Amino acid sequence: MIGAGFAGLAAAIALQERRHQVVLLERRGVLGGRATSFRDAVSGEDVDNGTHLMIAAYTEALDLIRRAGGGELLLVQDNLRIDYVDDRGPSALACPPLVAPLHLLAGLLGLRVPWSVRWQALRFGLAVRFGEPPEGLSLAEYLARCGQGPDARRLLWDPLATAILNETPERAAAILFYNVYREAFLRSHAASSLVFLRCGWGVLHERLAAYFEARGGRIQRRALAEAIDIEDGRVRGVRYAQRAETRAEIQAGKRATAERETADTVIAAVPWSAVPKLLPEALAASAPFHALPELGGSPIVSVELWLDKPVVDRTMVGLRDSEVEWVFDKGRLYGRDGAPQHLAFIISAAYRSAPRPNAELQAAAETTLRRYFPAMKDATVTRALVLREPEATFASDPEREKLRPANRTPVAGLYLAGDWTATGLPATIEGAVRSGRAAARAAEADRA
Repeated sequence: MIGAGFAGLAAAIALQERRHQVVLLERRGVLGGRATSFRDAVSGEDVDNGTHLMIAAYTEALDLIRRAGGGELLLVQDNLRIDYVDDRGPSALACPPLVAPLHLLAGLLGLRVPWSVRWQALRFGLAVRFGEPPEGLSLAEYLARCGQGPDARRLLWDPLATAILNETPERAAAILFYNVYREAFLRSHAASSLVFLRCGWGVLHERLAAYFEARGGRIQRRALAEAIDIEDGRVRGVRYAQRAETRAEIQAGKRATAERETADTVIAAVPWSAVPKLLPEALAASAPFHALPELGGSPIVSVELWLDKPVVDRTMVGLRDSEVEWVFDKGRLYGRDGAPQHLAFIISAAYRSAPRPNAELQAAAETTLRRYFPAMKDATVTRALVLREPEATFASDPEREKLRPANRTPVAGLYLAGDWTATGLPATIEGAVRSGRAAARAAEADRA
């Protein structure tokens, strides 16, 4: 197993639970891949490499977390509530516990939007429920076909879709938003509830790792996979560089050693662009591996601010008509009220924002606070961090959606896992877990 993000850990745990011997190689000392965190040396709080959300419809991800004993780390809404603020003040999409999708329609009645937007939202819901899947369309094209005007897009769909897909509606594949909408809003009222984490994502991954290791699995950290050995069309093992693991070894300048793990099954749960580099040149140039780098990447920028007094009074707020689209009160999520208030701002599909200097991005977040939250007038920023993930997710437009590979490959014993495989979902934690578990099932079935 290569890669200890959600996909790799999900696959490893699934196989270990079925009593297979599993070794998991992770190139870094921390786990989590593109959904991890670190402890800030100044504040002592966890800082995520981008705030990641789940919804209650993510049944496989939530099952994995709870199986590993991490249920108490989750904060699940009783009913969907999304707070927004704009120049007219606060508003909220607050959905009562009615049968889906009536809960969403009732929630829209309380959201401060024009009646025309509510009717257009109803029309869109009917199109998703009864219409044909929008294969081959961009989300912008699909929204236009469903009669969604500029106000509906600005006030409802664009902020929500960009956050879910990490892509603009003009570029994103409509089928991904269509699939998420059906799972979140058409199954049950509970499925759309937001699920927050009460700690950093790195903490959760350590919980998953402890569960895996307690069942006999082995995680080899700072093990940089260099090549998958393939002979006669079958996997034979993985060659990797074992780098210094402990702080003492790193400080002593211990050199990496060349190692090899013999295996008849390998699941590559690494970023899409990393897979071809692990394969022989001729194989990397063949399908489906040759097309993986074309999946591209879409960036996310996070701005972390610590304030000397509370300014935002909600766990999460959508910031309309602002460069920074969402703000999260991380202190509140971590169980701490009052000062200092730790806020995390997210910019999805941040193609234009990512190259900007840190000072400009910090200023954009501060400007938004002063614009929408009066309490910011007397507040002071005591610490700031700017984090960039250049390839936070794959960039799936309608053409690239066709390139996402299956879990099985033409090589016997080699499987792919990751949110970038053909899950039918965008780059989400649920997609990663589903892919990891599907790869484990395929590997076990092929051994039978």
